[in-house]
Amino acid sequence: MGTLPIQLDGARRILLVKPSALGDVVHALPVAASLARRYPAVSLDWLVEEESADVVRGHPAVAETIVSRRLRWLRQLRNPSESLTAARQMAAFARRLRGARYDVVLDLQGLLKSAIYILCTGAPVRVGFAEGREGAPLVLTHRLMAPPQPVHAVERYLALAAAVGATEAVREFRIPVAPEDAAAAEGCLAGLPTPRVVLHPVARWRTKLWEVARWRELAGRFSRQGMGVILIGGPGDLPVAEAIAAGMAPGPRNLVGALGLKPLAALLARVDLMVCVDSGPMHVASAVGTPVVALFGPTDPRRTGPLGPAVVLRRELPCSPCLDRRCRIPDAYLCMREIAVEEVWKAAQSFLSGFCAGRAKTKMDSRQ
Repeated sequence: MGTLPIQLDGARRILLVKPSALGDVVHALPVAASLARRYPAVSLDWLVEEESADVVRGHPAVAETIVSRRLRWLRQLRNPSESLTAARQMAAFARRLRGARYDVVLDLQGLLKSAIYILCTGAPVRVGFAEGREGAPLVLTHRLMAPPQPVHAVERYLALAAAVGATEAVREFRIPVAPEDAAAAEGCLAGLPTPRVVLHPVARWRTKLWEVARWRELAGRFSRQGMGVILIGGPGDLPVAEAIAAGMAPGPRNLVGALGLKPLAALLARVDLMVCVDSGPMHVASAVGTPVVALFGPTDPRRTGPLGPAVVLRRELPCSPCLDRRCRIPDAYLCMREIAVEEVWKAAQSFLSGFCAGRAKTKMDSRQ
């Protein structure tokens, strides 16, 4: 087992493996920027799964985005008519990784899936965290003890970059946006009054969710104040968005299922506030500098909270943070139900009060 820290000046190609969810990929962006500063002559590729690939595509520090279609392949393998096609594509992907002849692989994931990718590369230097799960550390040649928890995921990842010589951290969260993405975002916002507030009420974990009735009350407050309200989410979140907006006049602009990742980043960069649960889009908003009011329940904002201008609302219960997708106390989901609409509203006003004051002054001036 090799010792850390090490220097990678002799490397020609480095592969960064972070094939995780959207927020985790955003958190890893400073690693790419830090490695590029330290090793500007070394080609850096990033292996990511297709759901989050647009966060990485076009990044100036990344030579090539290697996209795994793991979830799609797993679905196809369960279908007899598609299983052979999936097996061939997986084999071709493995050959591609081996053929790239990476000198170094950095594993920011630390799970079985990342270990398989790493083994496919055949890279002679394989660096990752000693605390990885599912046997992932067994494939590494160099293991780093991560900083003790609680520590933010960004700092954890940067510790791995520092262990390979990139000690000058570049805390940059650049998400490349093309002109067409910016144009799409402008079109989505056309005609909306300001300030513009995005609501993201959904997450993959049931334990992270706030009640629909409360989202509806909050959206109504923003609308009655003359603000532009926007709902975002994935295609499967349409029923939630429709329940929030039902019968509301004026209703929120429903963009649920309508935006890819890059247009979403462009849109979030153009709004004035995002109110959300702990989710990937929350981290996109922070990355582009948009203020966030974030509702946290089972997760720990010290580890995965928003890093930009933000107010985090949560309740400290004996079971917090449980980091669990399933609530295990009799008074289920208490940590989220304890967050009141009035509390969220006041937090939002801390960012929007300037707009409201400016609007009131304009009205007074017009009467004089």
